[in-house]
Amino acid sequence: MDYSVGCPMVTPFEDDGTLDRASLRSLVDHLVAGGVDRLVPCGTTGEFASLTDAERRAVVETTVEAADGRASVMAGVGGTAVEDVRERIAAAADAGADAALVVAPYYGGQAAPAGNERFFDAVAAGASIPLYLYDIPSATGQSLAVETVASLAERGRYDGIKDSSGDLTHFDELLDRTPDSFEVLQGWDAQYVPSLLMGGDGGINAVTHVRPAALGRAGSAVADGDVAAARAVQFDEIDPVFRSAAEHGFAPVCKAILARRGVVENAAVRPPLIALDDATASELVEGLED
Repeated sequence: MDYSVGCPMVTPFEDDGTLDRASLRSLVDHLVAGGVDRLVPCGTTGEFASLTDAERRAVVETTVEAADGRASVMAGVGGTAVEDVRERIAAAADAGADAALVVAPYYGGQAAPAGNERFFDAVAAGASIPLYLYDIPSATGQSLAVETVASLAERGRYDGIKDSSGDLTHFDELLDRTPDSFEVLQGWDAQYVPSLLMGGDGGINAVTHVRPAALGRAGSAVADGDVAAARAVQFDEIDPVFRSAAEHGFAPVCKAILARRGVVENAAVRPPLIALDDATASELVEGLED
C-alpha cells in the first residue's frame, strides 16, 4: 500500500516580513526530492492566521507553479466566516490547487456538533475542488465529533480529514465510522506509525520539513509488514523532531533548521510567534543531524 506523505509547509518570509517566493520554491524542491507527495500551504505551520488573503493566494500560486505536477497541492483555507472560507476555496481552485483543507471555526470554544456540521455544509456548497476537514483542538479550542465527520463523509461533502487531535481512540473511531474512500490522515507526528498500523491513509506532518524521507520509509516498512523497522523510524527519526517542535513551536523550529541547511533564506516568523535565538537553533540543528 502507498501511504500519502504530506507536508504542512512553512511560509518563508524576507527579513522585512514580506513573502519570500524564492525560498518557497526552494522548499518545494526540497520536499519533493525527499518523497513528499502532498504539499499543504497556508495551514497552521504556515502561519495562515498571519497572512492576508492576497498573500495566501500568492503562496498557493507559487507552490502550484513550483510543484509543476510533481506533488498535489492542498491549500489551507481556514476562517471563521462561511463566505470568507468559500472565497478562499474558489481562490485556491483558481490558483491551481488540487484540494482545500478546512479547519473548524476557531473562536468561541466548543460548538455544538450540529452547528459545526452546518458550518462545514455551508462551506462546501458549490466548491469546485475536493475538500478535507482539519481537526486541531489545540488551536481551535474544540474537537470535531466523530458523528459530525461521519455524516459529512457519508454524504460526500468531504473527501478526508487531517486529524491532529493526538487521540488514537478518536482516530480509531474515525476509521471505523467513515467510508473506505474517505481518507483519514494523521496530523500528530508522534502517532504516525501507530495510525498506519490501525489502517490510516498517511499523514500531513511537520517533521517532513526536517526529515522528508522518514515518513516514506516508515510507510514502506508498515506495508512490508516490518513493524520493527517502522518502530525504529518512529522512535529514532520522527519523534525527536516532533518533540522539539512541540516544545519550541512548529514554524520557528522548522524554519530555523531549514535556514541552517540553506533550504530557505532565513528563519523569520510573524507575531505572535518568536524566532528561535541562535543558541537554541544551533543546539537543535546539532541534535537533529541525520
